[in-house]
Amino acid sequence: MFQNATSGTVQSVTADGLTVKKMDGTIVTVKTTKDTMFRHERQVEGKLSDFKVGDQVIVAGDPAGENTVTAKFVAIRPNGPNAMNPEDLGKKFIVGEVTKIDETKLTIKRPDNVEQVIEVDDDTSFKNSKRESVTLADVKVGDHVMGRGAIKNGTFVPATLMVGMPQGGQGFGMRRREGTSGEQPNNGTPPSDAPGTTPNNTVPKQDL
Repeated sequence: MFQNATSGTVQSVTADGLTVKKMDGTIVTVKTTKDTMFRHERQVEGKLSDFKVGDQVIVAGDPAGENTVTAKFVAIRPNGPNAMNPEDLGKKFIVGEVTKIDETKLTIKRPDNVEQVIEVDDDTSFKNSKRESVTLADVKVGDHVMGRGAIKNGTFVPATLMVGMPQGGQGFGMRRREGTSGEQPNNGTPPSDAPGTTPNNTVPKQDL
């Protein structure tokens, strides 16, 4: 579900990025910026220095040359049944910034720049960055959220939703030093200037 996404094993970490070895042996250079979001295990806040050689990671971003990407999102890829696989974004888990709230429907701008409408229900539980229980009324436009759930009647419904801080993405293991927000109430489709638009929460995967 990520556009321009890859996953693999960290080979090296530098002050401004890292290198990742894909399953096919290709080495990808990952450049990070002030806008890159990081998620590292269960930390409330992640950063580049949390990653080390040997970590399994998922990277999403924009191509910046042959086998090079400018990362928008870097995350540890855990093993086991709780693993978050790129193809499951929008289907089994959601992560991103809230850009619109319409009663029980939230428009989420994901790290791949796709805006997806999700819907909470009576069974959805909410937690803030301190893991305290909150409610839908506490969720604001600009908050960064993350949650696991499932597709119900064509719409992703989170069973749990972690709500981060409104500025800087300082929540649930995400870090975005300078966040942006925008409204485009599409259900799981890329912005109008993004290539490869297809319906029903499906975005073609482009390998690096």
